[in-house]
Amino acid sequence: MTNDEIEKIAQRVAELVIAELLFNADTLTVAPRQTSEEELLGELASAMTMLDFELKRENYEACKVLKDKITEIENKLKNL
Repeated sequence: MTNDEIEKIAQRVAELVIAELLFNADTLTVAPRQTSEEELLGELASAMTMLDFELKRENYEACKVLKDKITEIENKLKNL
């Protein structure tokens, strides 16, 4: 395996790990807490920005994870 191939594999693994961490970030809190509308809107804006970034990179697996995250946040906002 060449260094280039190893680098591509390492980059891909890192992208998958980061995408999964981002998707599960809200479940990593120690104690459940009430999420305010402002916090949800901030999370939504952040997720949409990351989605745009990943779309430009054509990283469609990360886009899928972020799309699911956006849908989850939108549902929480509707239920407030």
